[in-house]
Amino acid sequence: MRKFMPWVGSRYHEGLFGTKVLILGESQYGSRDETLQFTSYIIEKYGKNKRSRFFTVTQRLVTLDKKRGYIPAAQRRAFWEKVAFYNYVQEFVGTKARMRPTRAHWLAAQQPFLETVEELKPDVIVVLGKETKRNLPKPLPSGRYAYVSHPSGRGFSYKKWQPEVEKAFAAAGANVEL
Repeated sequence: MRKFMPWVGSRYHEGLFGTKVLILGESQYGSRDETLQFTSYIIEKYGKNKRSRFFTVTQRLVTLDKKRGYIPAAQRRAFWEKVAFYNYVQEFVGTKARMRPTRAHWLAAQQPFLETVEELKPDVIVVLGKETKRNLPKPLPSGRYAYVSHPSGRGFSYKKWQPEVEKAFAAAGANVEL
């Protein structure tokens, strides 16, 4: 059962490069009561309206943008309206960053993930983090996958990971014009 509904931008079906993109995060943390709309609250607050390293790196990764640093607010808002975002683990894993999901968290996340993919039917799924990749259900639902290191990790490299995202777009038939 999903405890956190995915963020689905108002222009998700138009997508990026004509491709529906689901960004798959690992987990979330907090001390708030769990609500179905918690992920949307986070995207609105940090992805669209505030500056946050995780969301900036994720946006530049997925849009294949080679620049660094600040992204203007209008550009942030436009990006998040064209993608979906879902955290795989459906429980708070703790109250602060760097707390890790348990084996039970990973196992309980599989069925809600499958339901989310069935509902959204993304063309490309950008999987953030090696642990998330390792814990995805087998067999995977259809779609093109890009597996990348977590954007919050030390030494994250656009040079290394953007080609993986670009390959997934190409495999999905996207019209990537940079």
